[in-house]
Amino acid sequence: MHTFTKHAMPLYTQDHITYCKQMYEWHMKMIQYHDQVRAYHMERAKHFQKLMEERNKTTEKSKENDAA
Repeated sequence: MHTFTKHAMPLYTQDHITYCKQMYEWHMKMIQYHDQVRAYHMERAKHFQKLMEERNKTTEKSKENDAA
């Protein structure tokens, strides 16, 4: 099973420089999170595409056998 880490957005503090740094780090982490999620969904889509192709091959073979 895949595990994704989605980090909470930093809360604003009176220290603007620290907040900017935290927001930068958070956005960089979110890029990685979205890349992980994208890769996971692409992997699953390919898996189901393969299942559909296998199903179509099976269906075609059974039609050929029925026609023969």
